Amino acid sequence: SPLIIVKWQQSINGKIGATGSERVLISNDYTNRLVHKWRSEEAAILIGTNTALLDDPLLTTRLWSGKNPVRIVIDKELRLPSTLKVFNRDAKTIIYNLVKNLNEENLVHIQLEKANFIEQLIHSLFELNIQSILIEGGSKTLKSFIDKDLWDEIRVITNEKLVIENGINAPEIKHVVLEKQEKYGSDLVNYFRR
Repeated sequence: SPLIIVKWQQSINGKIGATGSERVLISNDYTNRLVHKWRSEEAAILIGTNTALLDDPLLTTRLWSGKNPVRIVIDKELRLPSTLKVFNRDAKTIIYNLVKNLNEENLVHIQLEKANFIEQLIHSLFELNIQSILIEGGSKTLKSFIDKDLWDEIRVITNEKLVIENGINAPEIKHVVLEKQEKYGSDLVNYFRR
């Protein structure tokens, strides 16, 4: 099965974002570039419905030279508007859902069953010969992989100068080994493995 790397940014008090629709920029310019480097190193990158909707990310490697990973979006009920940047067809994009299979230019819908959705998704990536994937969140998506113990490496960027009141909690991780640590200004990057 593919190598699964889970990553998130958090405040010093362990929040990955503010509640509500306001967007908090957590990491600095150095670690933003680092994340783009990480993207260029993996075959695919995955986000959930809420992140696609709230952040409207492009999920490409603009800040780092290298190929764009395959973009993967979980959108079970196909609620997401086609105007989102992730659907711009600049890079191959797979939408895992419960509704339909459809293959258009650079936009592929793959239908899965409701039960064991995440396990099916990983099996599908394996069948598509996608050998590594970076899970970028948000909270529900991150937790769905971590709670099912479907990960090989976890990378956490902590802004040590930022406190977010009433924020969304970062996932809890247990039984991990801190493999290495890097510091970029206010940001501390921890690399964990099992």
